[in-house]
Amino acid sequence: MQNNFIPDAIDIVSRAITADNSGDYPTALNLYRDALSRFTIGLKYEKNESRKKLILERVEGYMKRAEELRDYLNKQAEIEKQGGAGGGGGAAGGGGTKKKGGEMPRTQ
Repeated sequence: MQNNFIPDAIDIVSRAITADNSGDYPTALNLYRDALSRFTIGLKYEKNESRKKLILERVEGYMKRAEELRDYLNKQAEIEKQGGAGGGGGAAGGGGTKKKGGEMPRTQ
């Protein structure tokens, strides 16, 4: 059986990074999750130990970024649920936060 999971995951994670860099965080999160799932399955079939180690290192970074995005999106949803979209306080909290959403801090 040929292991197509890893190449598929690489393609998907490339699209996730593009969406992430363009500020489309919900799409990026879904793509990261899909890629991580495929990496996990692909690693089960990977026989080359050095390649497996390299992939695992990358996967850890993608997983960390997906967790950051999930936390950020949950926080944004909570702000909106608390009325961030309306009222005087909402303009400072919701509107300003939405604009800053494109500048979400990244950890290195």
